[in-house]
Amino acid sequence: MIHKKIATRIMLALSLGVVWNAAGATDSDSTDDHTVIITEHDYWDGRIDGPYENGSTVIIKGGKGDEVQGGYDTHGYSANDNTVIIDGKDSHYSLITGGRSISQEAYRNVVDFKSGNVSDEIIGGEGSHYGNENKVIIREDGKTGYGIAVFGGDSRIHSDKNEVIIYGNQIYDDVVGGSVEVWDDTYVPQTSAINNTVSINGPITVNGDIMGGIIMNDRSGKIFKDIPFERLKQGNILNINTFGVTAGNIYNFENINFNLPKQLEDKAMLTLTKNEATDLTGSKIVAHVAGDTNVTGPTKIVLLDKKQGELIMKDATTRNQLTVTQGVSRVTSLKMQTEDNDIVLYINGKPATDTTDPATKPDETTKPDKPATDTTDPETKSDETTKPDTPSNNTDSVFHHGDPLMEQTKSLVETAVAMASFTNKGADSVAETMASSVKAAIAKNNGNDSPFFNSTMFALKYKTGSHIKTYGSTTQIGFGMQREKANGTVTFAPFMEYGIGKYSSLVDSGVRGDGDIHNFGGGMLVRYDTNTGAYYEGALRVGRISGDYRGVFTVGGPQAVSFDSDATYVTAHAGVGYVKPLSDTTTLDTYGTYFYSHTGGDTVRLSTGETHDFDAVDSHRLRVGTRYTKDFSNYQSIYAGLGVEHEFDGEAIAYYDGASTPSPRLKGTSGLIELGWSHNVGKARSTYQQIGVTGWFGRERGITAHANFGWVF
Repeated sequence: MIHKKIATRIMLALSLGVVWNAAGATDSDSTDDHTVIITEHDYWDGRIDGPYENGSTVIIKGGKGDEVQGGYDTHGYSANDNTVIIDGKDSHYSLITGGRSISQEAYRNVVDFKSGNVSDEIIGGEGSHYGNENKVIIREDGKTGYGIAVFGGDSRIHSDKNEVIIYGNQIYDDVVGGSVEVWDDTYVPQTSAINNTVSINGPITVNGDIMGGIIMNDRSGKIFKDIPFERLKQGNILNINTFGVTAGNIYNFENINFNLPKQLEDKAMLTLTKNEATDLTGSKIVAHVAGDTNVTGPTKIVLLDKKQGELIMKDATTRNQLTVTQGVSRVTSLKMQTEDNDIVLYINGKPATDTTDPATKPDETTKPDKPATDTTDPETKSDETTKPDTPSNNTDSVFHHGDPLMEQTKSLVETAVAMASFTNKGADSVAETMASSVKAAIAKNNGNDSPFFNSTMFALKYKTGSHIKTYGSTTQIGFGMQREKANGTVTFAPFMEYGIGKYSSLVDSGVRGDGDIHNFGGGMLVRYDTNTGAYYEGALRVGRISGDYRGVFTVGGPQAVSFDSDATYVTAHAGVGYVKPLSDTTTLDTYGTYFYSHTGGDTVRLSTGETHDFDAVDSHRLRVGTRYTKDFSNYQSIYAGLGVEHEFDGEAIAYYDGASTPSPRLKGTSGLIELGWSHNVGKARSTYQQIGVTGWFGRERGITAHANFGWVF
């Protein structure tokens, strides 16, 4: 029971006749000023503390003792950012605390229980005023004594944003995300135990309860139940990620997620054994099925098995929040239902051997002695108690073809948009600066064919209905050739190119995606400059582009998602312009350019199991602008320009099992302002350099910078 925590504290206080600082122990090692490693010896008459109140690490590889604390303060300071690692199979300790302050806060402390033995309590962080953002991890080889209690955070006022993660077959007394223990009932209105998370990743037995938060009187043991939602239940999450979890009861969770393993088992995921009510009023309950779970026939999954007592789900919000999700892609048409005081899920209809008729229980609040005058046929009800073997449900499953995809799947497709924008930046580099780079190289070589180098760096933000940020560079290396004609000059420039960068996306649902992008390809630039000042330019590029995605979706608890994508890209541009001399040293270049790019589609498999078909992204852009150039000498010049660009398309979309994702797109109008400088454009020296910067605003925001240089052998 939770009361054991009080008794444990009293017993430890009586037994600790000696306070031992492990930093001075002869059988300990210190890797630095903040780390202590205990390898042997018994500390039954003392306590092991880290050397500092903040930022200490205590690593237990052996020995026995009463209490271990990563950081401990008794002088009015905090105990933050401490770590205790228990990793000795023969070690045996009673109480483990990541960090403890008797008069201030305990933030971001961690207990990582990898192996060994703990007999009484594990507490992530314990503070007087705040016990927030602490974490306890109990791994499969961490052995606990019968009836051990686990607390993510503990304090006198606030225990918020703590996390408990448990693996393996263990028996516990209570498991609590955040615990508040007041000395006087008058302090209760100031308290909170919210936004805590408890994740169970292996079959365990909890003789007591699993609680998102609890507020109690430390002296009397009284548990306060009539606490407002926003101070005790709000944001608390329970993740059941395995079959075979048993507990007395569960309390104070706003979100309860049943994340079904790929390998389904014929047992309940969570069994509650206490003969008392389980009140889920106001809770949002989600069953999350892996995207590649293969169910060949009708299957019944018991998510919550309530052995004794009443299962209370009174409000419509709770009943409507019985949701089933497939991978991270969709909320399915089939909903969970209550049946015989349990919460169950049928996949592919009702098994033929299952004779239970859930329609005998219209909903969880209907009284068994319902008046005979009520002639409502429960089979006609449309809520979660509809018979699973009626025609409407026989065709429903968590894999129902065509169910709409969740809004957050837009984050996946932002990768395709980022890859398309990256492809476009390579085309811009060719159109904006390559021709001048090639002409400068040839000029340096007295009009002879010459190698050249052209590079552009960029940091840009795109509005796509949400937004994408891209960072990177693209580089072209090629060989320039120039031929004189009767009415002008033709320039040819075959080249190879390579680009590398990163992107991040943030969609309205709050999901952020990050990834890397790189491309490799080649192309040809052709330009014809007439003797009258008019010019015509075109280029073609072909290559391969690769991108990856990393993100965390908020469905069925936090779900890490990743995938890799590869595609072929093809771009082309055609432009026309006119260079008008304004004086002997100044010119005005007015131009218009059309850009087309095609970034191919791909079939990708998400780490959560689903396979998405990404459609190709086609971009059509039209840019017009003018550039003013001033020559200061035969060797130096500067330029400044203005322009406007409109994207007509750039839409990205993916398909999954007959449904499509939301569609971000690059469509919109952007403006540009550019400024640049060239050096050694003349023939006096064997090298040339050009640098420039362009600022973008509107749909596309940010900066691109280019650097062109070359040399003549």
